[in-house]
Amino acid sequence: RGSRFELFPGRYDRFNSPAVQAAVREYAALARDLGMTPAQLAYAFCRSRWFIPSTIIGATTLEQLHENLDTFTADALGDDALERIDAIHVQMRNPALKD
Repeated sequence: RGSRFELFPGRYDRFNSPAVQAAVREYAALARDLGMTPAQLAYAFCRSRWFIPSTIIGATTLEQLHENLDTFTADALGDDALERIDAIHVQMRNPALKD
């Protein structure tokens, strides 16, 4: 409730495509396999990139804030996890892109 999807109908339709939903399912499954939430996986991936000097986090609840912050005190993603992320990306590159 109160999400950008609700506040701006039609603006984010490209993020509701079957290709995006398939990519989300793959990344969410990987996050589960790693014992993380999808948000934690995304933050951990950002943390692993040398060219991202800082990561902006967002949270609606205090619980989400703690969940997000825990990512930055946990161990970094291992090579296996990064390879699995890359494999998903290669298979589903830019799923929200529309011609």
